[in-house]
Amino acid sequence: MKEKKKLLAVTGPTATGKTALGIALAKQLNGEIVSCDSMQVYQGLRVGTAQPSNEELAQAPHHLVGFLPWEEAFSVSDYVDMAGKVIAGVHGRGRLPVLVGGTGLYARSLLRGFDFREEARSDELRQKLFQEAEELGPEAMHERLAELDPAAAGAIHPNNVKRALRALEYCMLSGEPFSQQTLRSRQAEPPYDYVMICPVFRDRQKLYDRIDRRVDQMLDAGLLQEAEDFYCFCCTAEKRPTAAQSIGYKELFPYFDGQLSLEEAVENIKRESRRYAKRQLTWFSREPEARYLYMDELDAQQAVEACMKLLKEEHFLRKEGAGWIIESSVQ
Repeated sequence: MKEKKKLLAVTGPTATGKTALGIALAKQLNGEIVSCDSMQVYQGLRVGTAQPSNEELAQAPHHLVGFLPWEEAFSVSDYVDMAGKVIAGVHGRGRLPVLVGGTGLYARSLLRGFDFREEARSDELRQKLFQEAEELGPEAMHERLAELDPAAAGAIHPNNVKRALRALEYCMLSGEPFSQQTLRSRQAEPPYDYVMICPVFRDRQKLYDRIDRRVDQMLDAGLLQEAEDFYCFCCTAEKRPTAAQSIGYKELFPYFDGQLSLEEAVENIKRESRRYAKRQLTWFSREPEARYLYMDELDAQQAVEACMKLLKEEHFLRKEGAGWIIESSVQ
């Protein structure tokens, strides 16, 4: 029987307090943070992608945050490969990996051991598809995907442009439906023994209010200058960076172009962030392993205590003396 390595995941919608909770649990359990965010990987986008602050980074070791240049593409298969190596290193140091972030596809692919075929990839085709999406709109690209792979189109929201274009890319290069590749990946053996904690708000409006406040705080922290620097880079880049699709930047680009007022652009950021949170809630509601933590009913210490209780109930750890011991697991 093979022993599976333990992993704790703190995943869920934006602005629910995942970063603070993940750090608190890492400190409690001798852990290291492994980011699970498709945009926090980029350098120079600290404010808009809500990367951990210097103070937060100092509280626990962090991985896969702010290491990738703007112009580099980064896919789910890249993430699964890189995160797997990082997690192996954390285990090798005798510590617990604590996965923290809200990119549901990354979390699902890593935790379930999805397999990806690298041959169906083309930077040139991907760039061409992104350009077409900018010219024709996401709905037109989603309709094109529906013609090639109705099952994939049904599973991918039209606003998830990056995912829809990746599915198109795969269909066009491999000659098989993207949904077939997804089905094949789901048959892989999960590589970890994990518990997924999902911070949410029972009162949806409280979450939306937190999102609006966080956008205002980002602006106070320098989002406008950060976005303008990125905008200038994008204007001179040979191809549009993947990170240009990130919420918080793409809504400000029309402001820099003189097409919108700053107030309109900021309201667009807030609206798109709320919509993104709603999509995240839908995504994680479909995760059978997700264990919900209602953050509007708990303070910070109570949230940590609730997590520790849950981990004990899940036989993930046990109390021993004044500390906690991670349980071994054999699959």
